[in-house]
Amino acid sequence: MRGRLARIVLMMLVFGLAACGAAATSDSPVSCSGSFKASTGLGIGEGLELLGSLSFQIDTSGALSGNFARSGQPPIQVVGQVSGRSVNLAANLGGGQYLFGSGTADSTANGCPTIAGGPLAVESAPGAGAGPAERTGTWFYQAK
Repeated sequence: MRGRLARIVLMMLVFGLAACGAAATSDSPVSCSGSFKASTGLGIGEGLELLGSLSFQIDTSGALSGNFARSGQPPIQVVGQVSGRSVNLAANLGGGQYLFGSGTADSTANGCPTIAGGPLAVESAPGAGAGPAERTGTWFYQAK
């Protein structure tokens, strides 16, 4: 009897957690915007500092797509995934350079991260002519 009760409780817990995970996904896409900073130290190549605003949409599956804008520069397309508090970003910086970031949202509101950040890496595609650019750093987002 004790084993059967333990299995029932375990199954209820599994179904409860599954329901919580389903509730974390929004029923409709959301639009988010805020300030964004990405910076690297001096690795191989020059350091990088991006300051500006990030506007993006998160669809019902958690896919993120948007643009990073900074004064006087063309926008940079950003893609990624938001799942619970996990945030992953990727951007083509041009000239064969790519930014990849992963991180955590400290808080969210209406399906959008309000504070998020984490580590990032900037890499150059082989043969891109941009020279070696293996850099690591951090990124930070704060909603408006």
